[in-house]
Amino acid sequence: MGLGPREIPPKSDSRQYARPPDDAYEITEDDKEYQRHQAVNNVLLERLVERITGQGEYGETVYDVNPKDQFFAGALASQYQYREAQESDDAFGNIATRVAPFTMGLQFKLPGSVPDDETVEINPTAKVYYRRLPTYEEQQEFGGPVGFDPEIAEDDALTPAEEDEDSEVEDAEDEDTAGYAGDDGSLEELRPVYERVQIDVGPLTVTAGELKRAAQSDGELPPLTDDDAVTDAMETYRQDERRYREPDPPEEVDRRNEDKIPETALEDEETFEAFLEQRFSGDTPTPVWDFEISLTAQYDDDDIIVSVSFVNKHGVGYPDALDPKGEEWRAFLFDVNTDVSVEETPIEPFVSDEIRNEYHYDPEMDGLGRNCSVERTDPTTIETVTVPIHEQRKYRSRETLSAPFSDFAWGTIETHLDRISREMVEAREQYESIRSEILNDRSDEAREKFDENLEAFEKERRRFDQGRKLIRDDVGHSRAAFKFMNQTFDQMGEKYEEWYLFQIIYIVMAIPDIVAQTEDIDAEDHCLDEVDVIYFPTGGGKTEAYLGLVVFTAFRDRLRGKAHGTTALTKFPLRLLSLQQLQRIADVFAQAELIRRRECPDTDEFSLGYFVGSGNTPNQLMETDDDGNLTDNIRLVKEEDSRYAEKWKIVTTCPFCGEDAIELDGDYDRMRLLHICTNDDCDEEELPIYVTDREVYRYAPTFVVSTIDKIAVVGMQRRFRTLFGRLKKRCPKHGFSGENRCLVANRGYSRYSCDEDVEDVDAVDPPSILIQDELHLLREEFGAFDSHYETFLQEWANRVGDGWDIKNVTATATIKGAENQVHALYWKDVNTYPSPGPLLKQSFYAYEDPHRLGRRIVGSVPHNVSRTYALVEVLREYADIIQHYQRNPDKLPTALEREHHRTTPYGEVVNLDLPDDDSERRNVVLEILEYYDTQVAYNIQKVDSDRLQRAVPSMINPWLETRDEERDALNSVVMSGETGFDVVRNVLERLESDDPDEPVDIVNATSMISHGVDVDTLNFISFFGMPRQTAEYIQAYSRVGRHVTGTVFDLFNPVHVRDRSHYTRFDRYHDFQDLLVEATPLERWAEFAVSCTMPGIFAATLLQYYDEQLESSVGRVYLYDSFREAQRAGDLDKDELLEFVKRSYCVTPEQRPEWAEDRTVDLYERKVEREFEDIWERCMSGHPKDGYQGWIGNMIKRSEDDRGPMRSLRDIDEQLPVDVDTGTAQVLNMFDRRQ
Repeated sequence: MGLGPREIPPKSDSRQYARPPDDAYEITEDDKEYQRHQAVNNVLLERLVERITGQGEYGETVYDVNPKDQFFAGALASQYQYREAQESDDAFGNIATRVAPFTMGLQFKLPGSVPDDETVEINPTAKVYYRRLPTYEEQQEFGGPVGFDPEIAEDDALTPAEEDEDSEVEDAEDEDTAGYAGDDGSLEELRPVYERVQIDVGPLTVTAGELKRAAQSDGELPPLTDDDAVTDAMETYRQDERRYREPDPPEEVDRRNEDKIPETALEDEETFEAFLEQRFSGDTPTPVWDFEISLTAQYDDDDIIVSVSFVNKHGVGYPDALDPKGEEWRAFLFDVNTDVSVEETPIEPFVSDEIRNEYHYDPEMDGLGRNCSVERTDPTTIETVTVPIHEQRKYRSRETLSAPFSDFAWGTIETHLDRISREMVEAREQYESIRSEILNDRSDEAREKFDENLEAFEKERRRFDQGRKLIRDDVGHSRAAFKFMNQTFDQMGEKYEEWYLFQIIYIVMAIPDIVAQTEDIDAEDHCLDEVDVIYFPTGGGKTEAYLGLVVFTAFRDRLRGKAHGTTALTKFPLRLLSLQQLQRIADVFAQAELIRRRECPDTDEFSLGYFVGSGNTPNQLMETDDDGNLTDNIRLVKEEDSRYAEKWKIVTTCPFCGEDAIELDGDYDRMRLLHICTNDDCDEEELPIYVTDREVYRYAPTFVVSTIDKIAVVGMQRRFRTLFGRLKKRCPKHGFSGENRCLVANRGYSRYSCDEDVEDVDAVDPPSILIQDELHLLREEFGAFDSHYETFLQEWANRVGDGWDIKNVTATATIKGAENQVHALYWKDVNTYPSPGPLLKQSFYAYEDPHRLGRRIVGSVPHNVSRTYALVEVLREYADIIQHYQRNPDKLPTALEREHHRTTPYGEVVNLDLPDDDSERRNVVLEILEYYDTQVAYNIQKVDSDRLQRAVPSMINPWLETRDEERDALNSVVMSGETGFDVVRNVLERLESDDPDEPVDIVNATSMISHGVDVDTLNFISFFGMPRQTAEYIQAYSRVGRHVTGTVFDLFNPVHVRDRSHYTRFDRYHDFQDLLVEATPLERWAEFAVSCTMPGIFAATLLQYYDEQLESSVGRVYLYDSFREAQRAGDLDKDELLEFVKRSYCVTPEQRPEWAEDRTVDLYERKVEREFEDIWERCMSGHPKDGYQGWIGNMIKRSEDDRGPMRSLRDIDEQLPVDVDTGTAQVLNMFDRRQ
């Protein structure tokens, strides 16, 4: 492993596509703003670390709180509690060494050849605290609640000694009640004050010969200690005349008030000092600080593995040892660290054979920590780190090959495309030239991976060249569509000026796949039958890459004669994703629409559909329940001060004029919910956006934004067919219909039913593109169900579109096993794009910046306090730091003068060039701090989120109110899966507007924030334990540091093995993070998946295909009577229907790619046949007694034991209400309190 961060190749390396571009090595004026934020972030983080460890000036004197509660990072507890638990066989003894450890150390490796006389030097350090009496001034400043309210803490299980939810520890008593008024209002608590003392030990030494001899025997060496270090600390304590003394009150003083101060004693300093001398005249508590350094050594082949541990010895003599409970300062050690230096011989790294197979990664690890992490500072020195910090460089698109919108839109297209093509050839040559250097000492598997990635890059180049040629020759209107697409993005304004390199290359290389849908192109010249996975970090521009392709395809549709209908559908697994992305998509399509009006005026407008279900927007405009009650959603919107007008508004900014002037209205005549721009200066009024399911069916929008759940509607709703181009009629008021009448003529519209004359229209091609964003979230049964519907859509499109093949595009920032997942989902081959370069994060497409940090990731384990209390401390201390600098902006530049705050990851010290003028400098500082004053608190469980939400007003804000300087109370908002659609939108708007009247100080979030939230001012996130999946962790922390350097604070769970492993291997865990992303668990042939999806697939064949074909001759075949009539007439052949269904599941003999397992497919072919036969028999068994006209769903689901068509992909089992009786409620409440 290298010394420090992963090395970046020097500028002198001639292989420019295996390193950053030349100008990235220089810090230009454009970098100064970023470097200012980076330096400020460094200061804020340093201050926070000081406050949880006791380092720096902040920890010199501690007021009002027990040091063990304040300084939870790097503290070693007394062994007393552990020994006591062992003696009594208390369950706490099993985890005490993890939540309250008394040992901290490291393990490293020495070569067996180290000379016997060589010295290994050990330098331990620690801090201790002792209590002293407050001065008169300090006592005067004291008052009011400090820390937390014991009653609230007890109710919410938030005391500092609170056990972890996975332990069986009894509730600990609240020991810190300092600051609360006594029974008599004229009394107040004696203010707790603690002073810090540094313990510098050693150096302590051992020879290599001694280590070898121990390794050859039992491995133990005599412990090392330094009595003088403790003696010096004790002497410092004894010399302090204000050291704390026990109260010795007169007999008439109630024992409960013996340490309280009467109001009369606070009249003046002399009176106060006299009272202290009289009242606190008892014994002086004696500290019992004690420690040793334990050593072990053992052979590992020819090497020696050495373990060095700093041990707090107090409590070893239990039960005779002092019980430090309530006076932990007497026995605890703080900010413990140990560094080990070998005289001359370099420390040997541990080597992972598994990582040797991954040529991008260094397989070496310097050492292992115990209750800490480790860091190697030079070849012969390694040290413990209790708050490790991993620096993650900014990953940036390569800009040396420019791709400006304007040049592609209005200039010579070939100039840029030809240059990119030439440089891709050059890049491949550079990749090959570095092969032997990279693969030295690597495994054969690593060599195979290198060659596979090299071939993937070559394939990208070939695809790009083919697309370039199609544009040049204007095959299938490619050139014009490409120009119009670029004109669209060129009109987006200053925010968008050019494509990232990976974006423009992807668009061009995917053009042959789109053109191949209608033009005769050789099979080897396109990849239409393959799925593209755009794999790029969050915030890197994946959306714009596929959005550009959609806009290209929409223009091409209009140019080639598809004047209306849907061009593409994009599916998001979460509603927040679709909400966040829709504004961006609307902005792009507004500009595209303006160009369409000019270039293709005789075609329908470009439009958007929001297709997400009734949880967000209505399915219908007029909804009738089972009892016949009508809900008029248009009326609900039109009501004055309608909350629905806000709830169902999906864009707030007009995509044409950019003003926040959108209102929702309803139109009975056209049966519409309308997004209206109320800006008088805007040329537009009604936006081409459709938000209810029925409107989406009637207008077949150009681009449909959907949640993945909605795919199941294909087996429930015949109207869905219009989105696949199956149009028959057009109503002048109400849009398209895939049937023989206007869709508003159907039941449910009461007096608003349409009586217009409709005109015939021809069917159009199915959509060209189906996009799946956040591919990694399609997993387990959810993904298995989706896979069957995906291949149904492809088979349906193929039948109605004369062999039409849909282009599948997916995107993700975290994935492993993409090939297997795509095979399962789409039954197609996969291209993962962009391919990696020969060095990690250095490729033709993008690079890690030498000087810019994207994120600083910090790790800590709460020792001696609960994770809840530790998280509260992190949140409140960070807020206090921010507000301190906001109120004292002149102090921050002083901190920035320290050189290490201004040093970049590449080692260059930056001149931040802050303004000389005081007022201007303050403004610059305050503007920077605006990027850091909102915190995200990420909770693994909702119960943790609920607890934190209660803690903000009960613990954090009262604490802030007691600060010496004025502090603002924090406002916390919840963003969880249960947060309402309109609330989510409001929170996002507040975050983006940064309105001081509606601040968001803490975003109290669960996993729903992990995707699609792109807010520049989110730059601090804390994790309340590690997410269950590495992918979830990466997605979540990627919410911060998207625009400027951000901080990720990991608060690990000490009782979770996985959390402790991540902590003790902190830096390497984050180095190897992409490797550690778990493969997405998805099995297309899951045992019960076919049983769940078959009813919907069977129904979909009738609703979407056969009903369209047979409506005019035999009627609606999704109804029992027409179904039987079609079957008797031979129009609905059982074997033909079975073949359709089997092809939808991809189980026919001709649908077996080389990677398919024939035996498995054979088994499932038979299962599909059995499930089909069962449903067929149900449909033939007579008219169902219940349900509308023998609807297909009721034909399939004859009884409670039968499955019907899925309503959504999460519709697995029937939901049952669960009522909790009193006894059960008490048990559940008890468990909740133990969190």
